[in-house]
Amino acid sequence: MTDTTTNTAAPADDKRAAVAKHELIAAAGGDHTDIGSAIGIRYTDKATNQKFEYIIPGAQPGSPLTMLALFGAKTKATNETSRVRNGKNGGVSNPQEELEALDEVFESITNGVWREKAEGGGGSRTDKALLAACLIELLGAGAKGDAAHYVARFEGDVAYMRKVLKSDAGDVYRKRVGKEAPPVESLA
Repeated sequence: MTDTTTNTAAPADDKRAAVAKHELIAAAGGDHTDIGSAIGIRYTDKATNQKFEYIIPGAQPGSPLTMLALFGAKTKATNETSRVRNGKNGGVSNPQEELEALDEVFESITNGVWREKAEGGGGSRTDKALLAACLIELLGAGAKGDAAHYVARFEGDVAYMRKVLKSDAGDVYRKRVGKEAPPVESLA
């Protein structure tokens, strides 16, 4: 498992094309490395070159647990993006939705929640209108538009939405939808 691409082993008559590149990394933003040195994964959408990286909490390079976790993380990333692509999109790639789904599923895993496949197929589970309302509430007079403005921005710029989800507005949003992270005291 050094460098793989999804859908590359398809038969010659299969019309599916590789949509992503998977790499193992030893640091966020780092170069591709071998499994014995890696502590995280990188998923790169081939059409847009957008990247998702996940560093496994507490990973120790070369340990059996880390190597198994790397394999599992790569598999989970492939499964999650395929779920989105093959769900409501009918096999058509939407990199923004796919990367958003990766953010959500790996955030849940980091918080100790293994999320099974959602009913009803693919798509984002983020309520963009609610996230926009939370952002506007926190920005107050500094908001640059109404909820529709921010929803459109989220749909056009997944990196921006991920940034908002990682901000205080994301914390407020998660509280409202019941996805709060566990209290730090419970992690001792």
